Amino acid sequence: MKSSSIARALLLGGDASLSSLLRDVLAELGIALESGAPAGGCPDLVLVHVERGESLQRRLQRARELSPQRPIIVLVPFADERLMGLALRLGARDCFALGRPLGELRRVLLAHVPGHRSSVFISPGGAVPPSTESPHD
Repeated sequence: MKSSSIARALLLGGDASLSSLLRDVLAELGIALESGAPAGGCPDLVLVHVERGESLQRRLQRARELSPQRPIIVLVPFADERLMGLALRLGARDCFALGRPLGELRRVLLAHVPGHRSSVFISPGGAVPPSTESPHD
């Protein structure tokens, strides 16, 4: 991807309100948002919105079909650790609980856009697997 090209994200699932919010946040980051199916070529990032676990595997499969080698970020309506853990086990690169501060969403998005100048410096801020360090209780 040329440095002058605009990064593209694809949104699978979600309603018009979520699409509008994500479009605004992504535009601030220089990333264009597409909904439904990519307008041409593979998007740089796929955002998958799920409400419940039963649709997760199907939506992740669809995301991989549309953009096989790109990062997939799962958006959940609240911090459901079980659902986020399942998403990560099924191949999502990261998860984000909607309702968290938009600054955290920006960091998560930038951390996963391939070739984006900020992705080198920002670590993911979404669903990070628990530390393997032993607790000091």
